[in-house]
Amino acid sequence: MLSLITLISTIFILWFIVSTTYPNLLKSPIDVLGYFQSVPPQRILLSVAKTLTNSLIGFFIALILAEISAFLAYLNDFLDSFFTAVNTLVQSVSVLVWALIFIIVFGVLSPIPPILVASASSYPILLSAMLSVTKSLDRKFIEISNTLGASKVQEYIYIILPGSVPHLASAARSAIGIALRISVVAEALGGSGGIGYELMYNYNLGIVEGVLAWAILLILLMIVLDVLILRPIEKWAERWLI
Repeated sequence: MLSLITLISTIFILWFIVSTTYPNLLKSPIDVLGYFQSVPPQRILLSVAKTLTNSLIGFFIALILAEISAFLAYLNDFLDSFFTAVNTLVQSVSVLVWALIFIIVFGVLSPIPPILVASASSYPILLSAMLSVTKSLDRKFIEISNTLGASKVQEYIYIILPGSVPHLASAARSAIGIALRISVVAEALGGSGGIGYELMYNYNLGIVEGVLAWAILLILLMIVLDVLILRPIEKWAERWLI
């Protein structure tokens, strides 16, 4: 925590020095703070809540799809190869392409594109973790379950799922961070609100301090989410390592 505070403080000090030395190049932290003072608090809260909601809903959709995909892939080799190919395909498509496709399908004002973009960006990370677990988990547990006559479904529920918790928690930490950053792209291209919308709105009006303010708010949101929630969950999940 101390190192993080030191890093943030150093960045702000350097930012202040550069903005003071070259005022035409970069707005100062004071200008950015002044922008936030001019924005109604409820607008800030609603935008943050919108982006966070889009990201988390998208993440949980991706988590459910990844679990289903990994379960089907565990059933036989063909499905394993199929979902590995699906994972590669989804991972290969640019987030900008996903955003444009979903906006075309659902409309500019629809709240759905940011959610689906977050899902598309999270799915490969989560599925890769699950597929890796099914191949790397200690085979002695599978051999014991086979000896006891367990079915594939029982093996997945009682061995694969518990064994995947620490790996999935680590992948989820990365996936949520990416979903949070990526959903902003769809918000910026659409008109359903959120931090991404605010970023593009201020950019189009040429309000530089507004762009910096919302960008910093997004960064702080990700840091707080990671430090206070995701990192402790990952530490807790390490006890499941087998």
